[in-house]
Amino acid sequence: MEMPNPYPAFDNTWGFSAYLRDPRSRLLVEQPDVLRRAFRIARHTRPFVLHAIVVLPSQLHGVWTLPPGDEEGESRWRQIQAVFDRQLPGQPPRALLRRDRCARPLWQADFPQQRIVDAAALQQHIAWVHHCPVQQGHVREPAQWPYSSIHRRRRHGAGVE
Repeated sequence: MEMPNPYPAFDNTWGFSAYLRDPRSRLLVEQPDVLRRAFRIARHTRPFVLHAIVVLPSQLHGVWTLPPGDEEGESRWRQIQAVFDRQLPGQPPRALLRRDRCARPLWQADFPQQRIVDAAALQQHIAWVHHCPVQQGHVREPAQWPYSSIHRRRRHGAGVE
């Protein structure tokens, strides 16, 4: 999911987190292709660069850069949620979901974001993102977690935190 950054360094880079309402859910790791598709669709309609992401069973954490002057991270996230919700197998038809546009029954309403201000903060946040599966006891080493951009960073020589 990581792409080269076409935007000025740190002009509009954010760390973010998102949580399902049910902390016992495993939906995000059970439906990774649906989540990937939701990010791809959102990136196509509202560009962003995804520097790092880790998908845990009921939450995800990442770092992205938006185009200069674009402060619409939360609206991108709502689009990702909407696409994910609609694409899940067994979900109600799109017209029914559209009636209550604010309702995202799977997701918590808040979308915590933190501005990344320099290279050190970027590397620190990427390292934190990749270390989340270890912190939560899923694996002993970040690279053991399959739903992480750490694998792409290694393949493309971006180094490992």
